[in-house]
Amino acid sequence: MEKFVMLDSHTLPDADFHQEKEILSAAGIECVLATCKNVDEVVEAAKDAEYIGDNYFRITDEVLSRLPKLKAVIRYGIGYDVVDVDACSRRKIALCNLPTYCVEDVATHAIALILDLVRKTTIFDRQVKKGNWDVGYGYATHRMSAKTLGLVGFGNIAKKLCHYAQAFDMQVLAYDPFISVEKIKSFGAKKVELDELLAAADIVSLHVPSTKDTIHMINAANIAKMKDGVIIVNTSRGNLIDNKALSDALASGKVLAAGLDVIEGEPIKDSEHPLVKHDNTVVTPHSAYNSVEASDEQHTQVAKTVVCFSKGEIPFNTVNKAQL
Repeated sequence: MEKFVMLDSHTLPDADFHQEKEILSAAGIECVLATCKNVDEVVEAAKDAEYIGDNYFRITDEVLSRLPKLKAVIRYGIGYDVVDVDACSRRKIALCNLPTYCVEDVATHAIALILDLVRKTTIFDRQVKKGNWDVGYGYATHRMSAKTLGLVGFGNIAKKLCHYAQAFDMQVLAYDPFISVEKIKSFGAKKVELDELLAAADIVSLHVPSTKDTIHMINAANIAKMKDGVIIVNTSRGNLIDNKALSDALASGKVLAAGLDVIEGEPIKDSEHPLVKHDNTVVTPHSAYNSVEASDEQHTQVAKTVVCFSKGEIPFNTVNKAQL
């Protein structure tokens, strides 16, 4: 009997994993839920497993070298920066993600942050609860239709956000070197280079993975290229933004406001953190992905991916299919 081990099930404390248990059992695959916190625990739990599921545990070449039967790693999310892709490919181990999981949820969260910052709902709420009933508090409010949204990255989430933004009659620019002009145009957006987007967008929303090329892409130099009074939204990865550069820009007024579901160094529990203490930031606890429907989709997709491999097929969501 083949075996699937979810390495860090404790990082999804609200889940009972009934989807994996039911689907894998029906396919004759053993399902084990582990709570690994170090490499030795991973090896002990998965040394005889063909498939592992992973949420946040870092999968390195060392980990892979100690799992001789491993055929596939399935990441419980869209991003896979916690997994060494090259090491997987060298060892002929498939890496899968969940590219369609939580797309609607993250896009909804991004538009919620945009609406919140444009209309100052959270900022007003904080003031009213302090006894300050002042319609003019903070920065000036503009219509959504007067705003240009710049999408850095044009994957599934950005495409959905583009659709939402157009319902508010926003103009949408998109930077993505991997997507054609025609494809972006088909979604009603205009393809531009990054510098053009930074110069023209009233709102910059980040939708790229964390890679060596994207870490701190929002830095002092790139913020300087943006409009004065720009709004920045990040529902992707915290390390895309240089914390100090954004904090300085928020303090100076160069950046009008920021909506952050992710922050480098999270979880953030310090109320004096430079990106939390600003009155013109709205911060949520990396919760954009979360909904009842998304959770069911997450667990079901993982199980179906494992079953696909067990049938000798290569699933559509195999990240390193070409290398294999």
